[in-house]
Amino acid sequence: MFRTVLASLALLSAACACAPAPSEPPADDAATVALPKKATGFITANPLPLGEDWKTDVRRDDYGRPFEYALLGQPLPHLTGTMMDGTPFDSADLHRWTVIDVWGIWCGDCMADAPYVAALSRAIDQDPDLDFLSIHVPASAARISPEEMFGKYGSLQAYFAEKGYSYPTVVDTDTSLREALRIAWTPSYLLVSPEGIVKGYRSEFSAAEGEPVKDFLKDVALVKAESKKSALDGLSMGPGGVSGLEGGMPFTLDAIQAALPGYEVISTRVEQLGETYPAFEVRQDGNLLMTLTPDWTLGRLEHAATESPLVAGPQGGRIGVSRLSDFAGLVPEDCSGSQSAALGMLVCPSPADARFLLIFSASEPGGTPNLLTGMAYAFPYASAGE
Repeated sequence: MFRTVLASLALLSAACACAPAPSEPPADDAATVALPKKATGFITANPLPLGEDWKTDVRRDDYGRPFEYALLGQPLPHLTGTMMDGTPFDSADLHRWTVIDVWGIWCGDCMADAPYVAALSRAIDQDPDLDFLSIHVPASAARISPEEMFGKYGSLQAYFAEKGYSYPTVVDTDTSLREALRIAWTPSYLLVSPEGIVKGYRSEFSAAEGEPVKDFLKDVALVKAESKKSALDGLSMGPGGVSGLEGGMPFTLDAIQAALPGYEVISTRVEQLGETYPAFEVRQDGNLLMTLTPDWTLGRLEHAATESPLVAGPQGGRIGVSRLSDFAGLVPEDCSGSQSAALGMLVCPSPADARFLLIFSASEPGGTPNLLTGMAYAFPYASAGE
């Protein structure tokens, strides 16, 4: 999992690339998790391991609503399109907490949800820390004509005019946005963090009990509050090192766990030159945050590497969201060339501390700008007299 990130550390020292041994989910997960009768609740984590195909393997209730969502906990894909008013849309411009409603006029359940969505958008308008975005999608790539997408209304504008609704809406004309978002059901509602991570998911309001809009906003508020708390206590990596960890500290489970209270430190194995050696994974709530590897000649912590968007980077950077151009002082010419190009990446030492590396995906000429895919840090050792 961390082979590409750890391989970049070879540019700093003679240490070789490492990768933790793959782990398998418990075989009895499906037997121990009781799914609710209806899949109308708000979820922040998938209750069961996901299948291989998000279209065919998704678990559903008797009505067809999904119990899970493929992008939950993952970065929101980069989306571009056109708004209903003709202005361009780019998901890179989403900088606050955002609720995204994915729906279609052709969808009966979406029409049943329409009054709830209108109420939800009005409520969100009153929250300075929360935005609302609607994405109108076709049922499939074979049904993209205006008649099939908009029915008796003929257009999205006519529908909004008749209903009296008003909220920002992106128009997906060819299912490209639906495919990118891996939407297996409409309507679907996503909660996306300011860092671009999908933090929550739910399906339709009209089939839920209670007061679904108020309940959903309470769920959103809880996620925002928990995220704020996590941000205060969360891990970060940058030119100054890794929060909680210091160079020269013993590479033992007790020492690492004491330095990272509140996190789960798990012993694992990594591969190095055909041999396997112990290493540590740092996890929280089931999420792998970083991998730690040692210098066994000294028995000390040597490297930390991450591919997790939950670990904060410098200048507000986030893996899977930030690009090379987002980091002041970084230019491609200062990054490694031949050694990392073979691995399909661009490794950039921080101008402030060459021990800290930012790893970007290598882009083809004229292609997408380099996306941050990992970070790594090589700890300096304290001298014997310190």
